[in-house]
Amino acid sequence: MIFAALIYCHIAASLCVAQQPIFTPYKPSGIYAVGEKVGWTAHVPQGTAQGLYTYTVKKNNYSVIKTGTLDLSAGRNTIEVTLDEPAMVYVQVSRPGSSESVTLGAAVAPEKLRPSVPRPADFDLFWDSKIKSLERIPENVVLTPGESDKPGVEYATIRMDNVDGKHIYGQIAKPKREGKFPALVIFQWAGPPYPLQKQWVTDRAAQGWLALNIEPHDVLPNAPQSYYDALPEELKNYHLIGREDRDKSYFLQMYLADYRAVDYITHRPDWDGQTLVVMGTSMGGQQALAVAGLHPKITHVIVNEPAGCDTNGPLHGRASGYPNWPADNPKIMATALYFDPVNFASRIKATALVAIGFVDTVTPPVGIWIAFNQIKGPKEVVPMIDSPHNHQATPEQQRPYTVRAEEWLNTLVRGGKVTPRQLPSQSSTADRSNRNPSLHVESAPPADQPVPRTDRNSMIAHAELLEKRKKGRIDVYFLGDSITRRWGTSDAQYKRFLENWRQNFFGWNAANFGWGGDTTQNILWRLYNGELDGVNPKVIVLMAGTNNIGNRSPEGPDDPRIADVTRGIKAILDICQRKAPGATIILMGITPRNDNPAVMPIINKINENISKFADGKRIRYLNINDKLADKDGRFREGMAMPDGLHLDVKGYQVWADALKPILTELLGPPAKEDHAPPPTGDPSARGQQ
Repeated sequence: MIFAALIYCHIAASLCVAQQPIFTPYKPSGIYAVGEKVGWTAHVPQGTAQGLYTYTVKKNNYSVIKTGTLDLSAGRNTIEVTLDEPAMVYVQVSRPGSSESVTLGAAVAPEKLRPSVPRPADFDLFWDSKIKSLERIPENVVLTPGESDKPGVEYATIRMDNVDGKHIYGQIAKPKREGKFPALVIFQWAGPPYPLQKQWVTDRAAQGWLALNIEPHDVLPNAPQSYYDALPEELKNYHLIGREDRDKSYFLQMYLADYRAVDYITHRPDWDGQTLVVMGTSMGGQQALAVAGLHPKITHVIVNEPAGCDTNGPLHGRASGYPNWPADNPKIMATALYFDPVNFASRIKATALVAIGFVDTVTPPVGIWIAFNQIKGPKEVVPMIDSPHNHQATPEQQRPYTVRAEEWLNTLVRGGKVTPRQLPSQSSTADRSNRNPSLHVESAPPADQPVPRTDRNSMIAHAELLEKRKKGRIDVYFLGDSITRRWGTSDAQYKRFLENWRQNFFGWNAANFGWGGDTTQNILWRLYNGELDGVNPKVIVLMAGTNNIGNRSPEGPDDPRIADVTRGIKAILDICQRKAPGATIILMGITPRNDNPAVMPIINKINENISKFADGKRIRYLNINDKLADKDGRFREGMAMPDGLHLDVKGYQVWADALKPILTELLGPPAKEDHAPPPTGDPSARGQQ
């Protein structure tokens, strides 16, 4: 996977938004070159304490490289840092006398991060010999059927033999029908031993998986809590066992148990022989990476914030997290290398999905990036740029992983093929731009793939729109980017636009769900993550795509943006129809861009393409460009703002005049009362009023 000299910035909301400053990265993309000044602009929203804040900047979650005072008495200031080498950046901002803080993070050229020390020369020999020893021990599988509590699903607990007289315990579920199924093996996170929850496998089996979930310890999988409470203290602190000797390390029997679990699946006659996925979070991710480097029949590995990566990092200025083995003991450090996922990663041939939390202090991101870089096969990284460790994170902070992992699993269980996405490569685009400035292109995910806006402000806005959908009554649902958003926003600077909105749509219960800067990918993500759920509007007004086009000059008559944006808009239409099957969709043509008139042929071609999606009933196409602009796409006087992109009041009135006959046809004349939810706005703008 190609990254070259990138920085991935994030804004982490660790506390109540109203009580903390808001930080915005210098570049909305969050991508910077090594040596480039990276920073955040801080401002205080209304109701936030102004004054002095302190901040600390750490490199690789380890060494402090900068401290400072952030004076927000004037309401605004900046934090800046420059790095000339690949590293993770961790920033903590707090108010003196307060235990609360805001965390910020970035990754500098993460594709260049390399292991702290070489892999042991006998690493492969060691593990090959241990697997051969395991294979000399019969599996002695014992399956004990139980109630699945889920229709159409078979469930059982399982016991197998491991090395040194130990046992492997777990649970297994499958669809209750004849056939062969794709397999999913799930490994568990750390902690004193605990029972496995039945739904962890039965839910997957209901989706079509042959699902196996094993304990990382030699303990029963479904005993009462009193059983686990009574276990020896040594077992509860298992990570300390054998840590000075690779042959006695607790993780040796754990990894061999993982190998046996995977191998058992490959021998079952109900495995389809084609798809075998291993997955886990934290220590479960650690196990998944290790076994994916050991077992050749694993086809996919999905991990979230895996533990145990770059265990020798503290000896080289990098934080290393769980199992938190002490770096001042040479024997422990030498032993750790045989259980470090970094050293298994280069053996992985399976297609890999790896999620990384940028403010994770339990399993610091620098080691995970290093492990990811060692994987030679197809791979995709999921930067969770505002996420701490899984158990400390909110669902929203973990959502980039949960959404993408489910997309992979949903594809694989149906027999489909996943295609890892690549993050943009700044160095390669810089090379192109040096040859021809008009070709400065940053690769992006396909326009029909959901991608979140992970800056703090967008996440706050998303949360507010989720609440907005539950309020009042929404018969007309406007969806789009800033061109849509500004029309119905509560932002003070667009007061006249809101007045126009109310004059035209009062009585039709119209609500605005636009968000500035959104591409089709971002709109898709918002829809996949609940913003249309349960709304059931009668009409959806959709305008999208201008931010995918941008103002870059065409690359020829078949500019790739044409097909890409067309697919993106089709994907939005599809999900709108799934989530609001009773709605009529009014699909708007993309409005002109005068910031670079050269893109008008692209806009015109996309509009021609998407007009074909209309059937005159469930989807209607509406293009107002001939009213807004002349035949060359130049806005008529008063139609647009000075930026040549956004509409002014006169332009919005043209849009309203085109919509109102359709709304009257579909909904009847506007009522005397309106029950739409109150307008929302830009969270960061509230601090500037």
